Amino acid sequence: MYKNTKIAVSVFAIAFAFGLNITGISPILGILNEKYQQYGTSMIQLLQTLPYLMLMVGALLAGQLTTRVSVKKISVTGLIVIGVCGVVPFFSESFLLLFTARLLIGFGFGILGPMNTAIITEAFPPEERAGYMGLHVVGMGVGTIVSNLLGGILASIAYQYFFFVYAAAFLAGLIILLLLEETPPAVPEKASDMKLNKMVYMISLASLVHTLFINAYGTNIGIYVQENITSNTTVTGMVTAVNAAFALIVGMSFAKISGRLKNWTLPFSIFAAAAGFGAIQVIPGIMGVYLTSALCGVSQSCFMAIGSFLISISVKPEAVAKASGMFSVIGGIGGLIAPFVLGSAASAILGENTTGNQFAVSFVGMLAFAVISIFVFTKNPER
Repeated sequence: MYKNTKIAVSVFAIAFAFGLNITGISPILGILNEKYQQYGTSMIQLLQTLPYLMLMVGALLAGQLTTRVSVKKISVTGLIVIGVCGVVPFFSESFLLLFTARLLIGFGFGILGPMNTAIITEAFPPEERAGYMGLHVVGMGVGTIVSNLLGGILASIAYQYFFFVYAAAFLAGLIILLLLEETPPAVPEKASDMKLNKMVYMISLASLVHTLFINAYGTNIGIYVQENITSNTTVTGMVTAVNAAFALIVGMSFAKISGRLKNWTLPFSIFAAAAGFGAIQVIPGIMGVYLTSALCGVSQSCFMAIGSFLISISVKPEAVAKASGMFSVIGGIGGLIAPFVLGSAASAILGENTTGNQFAVSFVGMLAFAVISIFVFTKNPER
């Protein structure tokens, strides 16, 4: 029991730090859009999704690293990279430094991302994993809430103070050093043990599409609030904290949700996002923003949990980190191209690239994707 507690705390700590990736720099995007307006809104939005580029590199390496280095060492290394790259923009207002730090922080998130799935798969049988996958999502939710609220408050003093929220990665690294047991690298008995199957690629492709559209929330909500509601960064922090709070609720309840919905869990997670993007179109003011935040939080949390769970039962335990890395890589492509694709679609279809038009494009795209997912994933058993 004591061992399980240490694993649970370690999973939570890693997930908490990974929640910083969801927050990104969303609470200060509106401020950065004004400060660096000479670079254009699309470039500022790219700062939110830029980490996906190096995240893909890190995630690709993660699976191979687990056959050479312990999960504990990989996790601590990732957390150090996140902490350093997250805090360093505080010390200079250089856009080049901010851009570089946002790029490199993705490597830390990339190698860290698959670790919890690997830890959970190694420690627990399939029937016990859903609860720990839920704990992973809870940790991300709490991390996102804390970083959004604290970051919004710090940014109200001066926007540079926001970057201190990334110091949480150093604390998480200390927890891993103290609590997570050192285990030997995964050694597959034969090459086929590391093989990825059709299900891994199907879930990963779904992650690409989901990440593409769900990023409309992260890259636009701060600017939307700044332009249409208020310039108070504390309010922006509250809005994104609502997103994280509902993600947290879903994470705490995921074992029950997946138990009831079964093969419909993944389509449900996509429909939730479609409803969220629809809400901001029809409900004016801050209430529409809050509802969109809540539903996108439900979607992000549920999709991540069910995706990770399906990955964990689709391949051999030795290949879970590799499969989870592939899940992160292909999903990361969606995040990386999101600003360009959504901006281009908004301009081509609706005549102008605005935050509202990107929400409209994402509503249609996510709704169509949700319908398709019914035919693809409800016929594939989870267990």
